[in-house]
Amino acid sequence: MNKPFYSVALLAAALLAGTIQADAQTTTKVKTKTSKSAKATAGNLATPPPPPADGDGPEGPDGPRPPRGPRGERGPGPGGPRGERGPGPRGERGGLQTITDVRGTLSSYVANNDEQVYDAFILKPESGAVDTVRFPRHLGQQLQAAAKAGSAVTVSGVRHTGPDGRSHFRFVSLTSGGQTINDTPPVRPSTPPTPETATAKGTIKELRRDPKGRVRGVVLSDQTVVQLPPSALEQLGDKLTVGAALEATGNLRTAQPGEARVAGTSAPRVVHAQTLALSGVKYLVR
Repeated sequence: MNKPFYSVALLAAALLAGTIQADAQTTTKVKTKTSKSAKATAGNLATPPPPPADGDGPEGPDGPRPPRGPRGERGPGPGGPRGERGPGPRGERGGLQTITDVRGTLSSYVANNDEQVYDAFILKPESGAVDTVRFPRHLGQQLQAAAKAGSAVTVSGVRHTGPDGRSHFRFVSLTSGGQTINDTPPVRPSTPPTPETATAKGTIKELRRDPKGRVRGVVLSDQTVVQLPPSALEQLGDKLTVGAALEATGNLRTAQPGEARVAGTSAPRVVHAQTLALSGVKYLVR
C-alpha cells in the first residue's frame, strides 16, 4: 500500500474517533445536568413552602390577613355582637387595677339610660367628696334589697374618670348590715326569649347625647326611643335633626332579670332599629 495514503487514512481515523468521543462526553454532561435539574424540581414540588410567620400572612383584598389564632380561627375583627352589658371591672381592658374601699352613706339610686333602669347610686363617704358608683343593671334588685337609701355601706370599687371628667367608682362589691353583694355575671335563661319586633314612626322630638355630646339615640313624637349603633349614627350625621320624619323597625327592648326600674315611671318603649327610613331614603342598620 502507498505509505502517504496510509498515513492520511490513519490521521482521518484518529480525528473521527476524537470527534465521536467529544460528542459522547457532551451528551453525558447534558444528561447529567438534566437529571440534576429534574431531581431539584421534584424536590421543590415535594417540599411545601414554610408557613408564614405571625402577622405576615398572604395579601387579601384589604391588605395582609391577620394571623390565625387557636384552632385555626382568625383573630377578632372590628366590632362584635350587639348586647347590653352593664359597666364593671370586667369591662376594663389592661392589667391590674387598684381596688379601693370606701365607707359612707348610700344617698340615692340613679338611672343614666333611656330605659329608666337603675345603674348607679350616690355615695356620701365619711370623708372626701361625693362619689357616683356605677353597677351592672342586673344587680339593681339585689342592691336595693340589701341597702336602701340612707343605709351605711362599705363599697369596694375601681376609681374611674369618665368622658365628662367626673370621677366615679366601678362597682366591685357592697356590704351593708352583714350582707355583701358582689359583681357577678347575670344568670342566662335556659331558653332565650323570643325577640319582639316593633315599628316606630313619627318626627324626631329630641336627640339623646352621651357625656361627650355625641348622639346616641332619638326620641320620637310619641315618646318612643329609637336606638342606633354608633356606626349608623356617624353615617347619618346631620340628617338626624329635630322635626325630621323617621320610621324604624327592629326589636323591642324588654326588661331583663334583676333590673330595678325608677319608681313612679312606666316602661319606656325602646326600639333597637334594624331598618330605618329617613328623608325619603331607606337604610339597613348594622
